[in-house]
Amino acid sequence: MFAWIAANAVTVIAILAVAAVIGFAVFALVKEKKNKTGGCTGNCATCGMTCSYGKTKK
Repeated sequence: MFAWIAANAVTVIAILAVAAVIGFAVFALVKEKKNKTGGCTGNCATCGMTCSYGKTKK
């Protein structure tokens, strides 16, 4: 087992580095999602008016 790891050390390190980057990205996305209060802030000038906040329903 150790011989295989030693023979493929560069590949193992590269895979661990990619996994760490992906893990950090997922962690950051989850943290960002939790920190958002959600919903519309009511400032349609900055959000592009993609929501229905303040629009009258017919």
